Amino acid sequence: MKLWDFGRVKDGKVKIGEKIRRRLGLEDGSQVYSTLFRYEHDGSRGHEMVLSTFGPENYRELCNLTFYMIDAPGACAQASKFLADRNVDILNSVSVSMTCGISMVWKMLVDLSYYGDSTQLMEDFASLRRTSPAALSKVEGLEINHSHISDRYTKGMTGPTSGRIKVKPLRKVARSPSLISDGNFAIPKDYLEHLDEVKEGTPVMMVGDVDSWVLSMSFLPQDCQLAEISFEIPDKPGAIYKATEALAAQDVNLLAVQSRVVVYGQRMALDLVADLHRAGDLDQVVAKVLGSLGGEFKLRSKGPVTF
Repeated sequence: MKLWDFGRVKDGKVKIGEKIRRRLGLEDGSQVYSTLFRYEHDGSRGHEMVLSTFGPENYRELCNLTFYMIDAPGACAQASKFLADRNVDILNSVSVSMTCGISMVWKMLVDLSYYGDSTQLMEDFASLRRTSPAALSKVEGLEINHSHISDRYTKGMTGPTSGRIKVKPLRKVARSPSLISDGNFAIPKDYLEHLDEVKEGTPVMMVGDVDSWVLSMSFLPQDCQLAEISFEIPDKPGAIYKATEALAAQDVNLLAVQSRVVVYGQRMALDLVADLHRAGDLDQVVAKVLGSLGGEFKLRSKGPVTF
């Protein structure tokens, strides 16, 4: 899912785009907890802030839960009653009818702090279906797994094994949250002590992690030249490699990549956000890239990122 945006530091604040705020629950008046990380690789370093509405005292009891239901009046009530009877708190959630009048899915983040563990919840669900089928007559199934919010708060964005990128939390999650006001997040003063490169007008990239319900903010170089480029590429193995390799040959640094099938087995769209500060003029870069790729690759759109 495409959920990224760009902004600038202004008066020590960063304005969060409405789409991201609504999707992650970062509305005006929201209490936001944050952690600051430093990343280092080959002599270079950068910083990331991780924001969430969930505080440090309860994130270890958060789980992702999915109900599979019949799309009929009372289905959501049955599912939510099952949780309410067990003192399970529904936090962020979204439900959608997959087939009108037939099937529905409800995905949610729940807090098990006052109940127990996920294994017991699954056992209770199976037991209730056997002993009192009417209580869950419109609920077909349940899936549950542990949330990764704690990983993002404590480890940053890391791979499954140790690599060449070093990650260090500079400021752990504070118990006193910040408030979102007029769509702005005020960077904590103790964070600014570590952010020597952050000045008035510093570009910021914001990425919403919908699986963990967190927002990542990273600071970009002052001289970055951001552009959005969309290509039409063939739907076959190696097509994305050819496109990204051609861009790399022009010294284009990719910040965001999204691909999607347009016609299965024939055409795909490849949407990119790129930094061209070492590559040069956008029009010339695109012309050289397309010239090296051949007729199967076409330009859909291009333009500078304005923020």
